[in-house]
Amino acid sequence: MIKKIRRPLGKLKRAIKRKLYERNIGKQYKAWLEQASHTTPGSLDYAITISILLPVYNPPLPFLQECLQSVINQQARNWELVITNDGSTNPEVNNYLDQFKDQHANDPRIKVLSKPNGGISSAINHSLANATGQYIGMLDHDDTLDPRCISTFTQVILESKNPDAVYSDEDKIDSKGNHFELYCKPDFSPELLLTQMYLCHFTIFKRDQVNAVGGLRSEMDGAQDFDLALRLLPTLTQQHARVIHIPLPLYHWRSWSESTAQSIDAKPWAQQAGQRAQQDYLNKTFAGGESTPSSVKGLNEIHPQTQPTKVSVIIPTIGTPNSNNTNTFVADAIKSLKEKEHQTEFEVIAITTGELPPIPGADKQVVYTPNPTFNFSEAINLGAQHASEESEYLLLLNDDTTAESDNPITRMLEINQIEGVGAVGAKLTYPNGNLQHAGIILLPSGPTHPYISKSGKDYGYFGATLTPRNYLAVTAAAMLVNKQLFNELQGFDTAFAKDFNDVDFCLRIQEHNQRIAWTPYAHFTHHEGASLTRKNSDPQEQQLFTQRWSSKYPVDPYYSPALNQDLQRIYEAL
Repeated sequence: MIKKIRRPLGKLKRAIKRKLYERNIGKQYKAWLEQASHTTPGSLDYAITISILLPVYNPPLPFLQECLQSVINQQARNWELVITNDGSTNPEVNNYLDQFKDQHANDPRIKVLSKPNGGISSAINHSLANATGQYIGMLDHDDTLDPRCISTFTQVILESKNPDAVYSDEDKIDSKGNHFELYCKPDFSPELLLTQMYLCHFTIFKRDQVNAVGGLRSEMDGAQDFDLALRLLPTLTQQHARVIHIPLPLYHWRSWSESTAQSIDAKPWAQQAGQRAQQDYLNKTFAGGESTPSSVKGLNEIHPQTQPTKVSVIIPTIGTPNSNNTNTFVADAIKSLKEKEHQTEFEVIAITTGELPPIPGADKQVVYTPNPTFNFSEAINLGAQHASEESEYLLLLNDDTTAESDNPITRMLEINQIEGVGAVGAKLTYPNGNLQHAGIILLPSGPTHPYISKSGKDYGYFGATLTPRNYLAVTAAAMLVNKQLFNELQGFDTAFAKDFNDVDFCLRIQEHNQRIAWTPYAHFTHHEGASLTRKNSDPQEQQLFTQRWSSKYPVDPYYSPALNQDLQRIYEAL
């Protein structure tokens, strides 16, 4: 009875804490927006020029006026505004642009051009051809820039010594000027960019790099910026490349009836164009693959073509009976994997604590003898030693998991085979369908599962549970890792016998200049108890983890500093 009372009280307490946090963040956000009115236009100047490319075609005149004024009112002077009127048929728009051109005829930073209608990519390319800045950024004709936008971007360029690209957070603005839906983005996440043009507004690229890939393509109109980012992705992910994220909403995306900021239904062809851009990227980068519309409107799934390989599945087990006492968990795990995986060759290596009867479906059964107590890292490392020579990847898998999605190994492999990716985690849900694992974030309190206990249908923050993306760490309950990389890092650190071993391993992969990714397309049920009660971490291992990593990762790059940094270590959902 006491437990039944405590549980709803605890849930209420956590809900109140989240509401208080959201209210405080709202205050900070509003205060930051209010400070914009205190900036002085043209009060700062820098040697670097940022060219703003602005295509115009029949926008509502008040929105266009606000858009242009937001550039004129920039705190910094080092912008160049290149407007291309793409054959607008609205006399009000044409007259206003003529007046604007005359009004600023003596300002060499402003160019007002015109051409016959050719679509948004054609208009942007026309502006691009007339731009002179080292960096270029695109501004939609109904959106606005924060007055601190160009100055903040310039300061980042100078501090970072000419990065390849810089992008900011963004929010939406309605016709009355109300701000809402602040998007606090992660730092550069190449695997997220495969499915979402999350860089979006405001992003600047080096002009010579944009020209090198041929500018924008008219056949991708509707997703022209996404297509450009995908074609630049090989350059942006090179070892020496740098993409910088500014965690401030420096771009205000107009939400109205003809804008995708309000609904994807406003431009249904945009998703189709995005799919074409993704398919083109797959064909050129992976010699094939598939981009298909997902069950979520406006979102496509992307599946790169995989190369033939073999995977060794390592499952430590003590042979625990399943919940129905009809079999063991490990036998169920192996059976489900063999029923679901049809594309990638794999072997199963069961690592048993002590002698156990033969496990159905296991290709190899290796005995692990604790010395003196069980050490999860030792068990994993032992399994890796018994992997077949021809295996190129290791799938670390808990014995209390069952495969739910078709071809889960292949779905993880298609991300793990991307150059620069060292390990991939999977989507894990409890038997009741609630989320257990959708990546791990590092907070001041320690490694945290951000969406744990939320509905398996929860989209997460701006679709975080719907698409592949990068994290600092993923759980070893279902982790695919390149075998050569595993051996180079000498496997899991046996100093972490109980806790933090998988997170420590992932962070060592990061230090090895390889990314950690997570995919929702590989889905397992994790039969770990759905109770929210967890044991405390081993204090010695927690101290070691903190000493090793807290100074190197004071802030998680894939979890915005503007979001809640006070989640409980393992339980509390985002």
